[in-house]
Amino acid sequence: MHERHLMPWRRRGLLPAFFDLDIENFFDNFYDLLNPSAIRIDMKETEKEYILEADLPGFDKNNIEIHHEGNMLTISGKQDEIVEEKGENYIHKERRRGSFSRTIPLPDNVDADNIKASYTNGVLRLILPKINPSKPKGRKIDIE
Repeated sequence: MHERHLMPWRRRGLLPAFFDLDIENFFDNFYDLLNPSAIRIDMKETEKEYILEADLPGFDKNNIEIHHEGNMLTISGKQDEIVEEKGENYIHKERRRGSFSRTIPLPDNVDADNIKASYTNGVLRLILPKINPSKPKGRKIDIE
């Protein structure tokens, strides 16, 4: 499952597409080349909980699995979709199949028995309550 960005069409030369670099998205594309099945997540901390969000557009919630073991949380899923469009003088048919799995290490302070998940408009949201509420740790580091 690999997201494609809308990019202007360019005539290809003799070099493979890998060498046709899009500098703006180079690091995103490089990450995708190394691990094309990984999903991207956002995780933030509040006093009472950790909140994890993952973009999973086009997935049916019944095809997404969440598993917690020890201090590890694994989100996985599969997709098997066929889209067919018919119009005057053309037929367009695309198949999209794939699976993903991402394991995320969690802090020791997560109350595993009360983790809650929701899936709305392609966004998986997990609420991971803390065992002992605490303010997020950290400090601002000034740039010299």
